[in-house]
Amino acid sequence: MSLKNFFGPKTLYFVCGKVYKDNSYANRIVHWFVQHGLPVIPITPTLGTVDLSVDYITAKRQPHLPTLKVLPSISVALEVLNKNDTNLKEKIDFVSISVNFVTPANITLQILKEIKACGAKIQACWFQPGSYDSACVNYAENELQLGKENVISDCVLVKGFANMCPSDIKPFTL
Repeated sequence: MSLKNFFGPKTLYFVCGKVYKDNSYANRIVHWFVQHGLPVIPITPTLGTVDLSVDYITAKRQPHLPTLKVLPSISVALEVLNKNDTNLKEKIDFVSISVNFVTPANITLQILKEIKACGAKIQACWFQPGSYDSACVNYAENELQLGKENVISDCVLVKGFANMCPSDIKPFTL
């Protein structure tokens, strides 16, 4: 497991979980990505939005930050990104995908299977504490062919900053 493999200058990040719920860990992780200038798409089947104008750590309002649209799945997000929108493609010039899971293990496994079914090639996945079991790890390592070095089981809020790298992708909203 190499934490640095999760990050890259041309990596697009997905956070799966209750991203719409203020102060949930998934919501906090979306904020963490945005606060560190990393391009992130929040994912949950119930849709919604993530209000970035309130800093979850300080509770201070930051009105210059946007509201992110939550998409129902990674496959839908990739469809949106692959539409013939030249402006969007220029803004989101990514070469790899990393996924952060803040979901129960059975949901995590379901999402991993969806990733394989839609043909998305991900570079790494990061399982937050409680979001995985051995079936999830085995599926990611073997079925998605990530290997042990690209499957992380730790807390991105604790270990992410020391291992991240700046993004070359400009901030965007869908």
